[in-house]
Amino acid sequence: MSCELAVIFDVAGTMLEMYRVAKDISKNVLMVGIVTTELVMEKGGRALVIPQLDPEKVMGTAPQTPLGIFFRDREKDIKISCSSTPVSEEEALSVLLCSDAEVADLQDTLKAVSARCPQFYYTTGLIVDVETGKVTHSVSTGGRPFPALEVVLKELEGMGAAIYVASGDSMRSLSNLTRCRGIKEERIYPASKPRQKEEIVKSLKNDYRLVVMVGDGLNDRYALEAADLGVLTVQQDSRPGTELIEAADEVIDDIRKLPGLIRDRLRGVDAS
Repeated sequence: MSCELAVIFDVAGTMLEMYRVAKDISKNVLMVGIVTTELVMEKGGRALVIPQLDPEKVMGTAPQTPLGIFFRDREKDIKISCSSTPVSEEEALSVLLCSDAEVADLQDTLKAVSARCPQFYYTTGLIVDVETGKVTHSVSTGGRPFPALEVVLKELEGMGAAIYVASGDSMRSLSNLTRCRGIKEERIYPASKPRQKEEIVKSLKNDYRLVVMVGDGLNDRYALEAADLGVLTVQQDSRPGTELIEAADEVIDDIRKLPGLIRDRLRGVDAS
């Protein structure tokens, strides 16, 4: 083993306190404070698509532009963050290119989020249903670091921890973490699906004596199970289900409790 400790963080709801808004496109209704993965998991064939685009490009586009036209020649920017059942990026793109939804549907949620959140972190996406061939929801998220995050990261670094990030969001959305929180860009894994997060954990276990995964949602389940220490955070009040709680070794309601948990586990590793 080359190092002692690696700590992998999810971002939304784990490092950042989030404000989320979704739009039910068929009903033309905005939904505030939703849990995005719950919308995805409501039925099979749904996938959360996170375009690797700056939200300013979305806001600068004519609202009546059909999504099919907006995403034409932007195929490489289509990434799936999570899905209820296996959905390929090609299947998701096919739905987007044929959709009668408009850029205005994305703009509506972005406006609602930007009115509430400071400009630290923004991301926007779409939920597609490949079984019905529809874009069901647009989703936008804004976030700011939990107040204790910087202190926790410094404490972990003082313990010699290598800090990693594995997130379903784009590198553009995560760039402020790189610049403002001292996390090395090469240790950030953007657009990570649930199984990819698991593989990241397993790969790091080859290089570190103790690998800790910290997450808050269903898309972190496999990574929590694979880690030497899986820590589920409920600071965002994400209403975790039983299967997610069972996947974790520890559940905490405040990120400030994380260093103490890791110290205790390190003592156990040393004792063995």
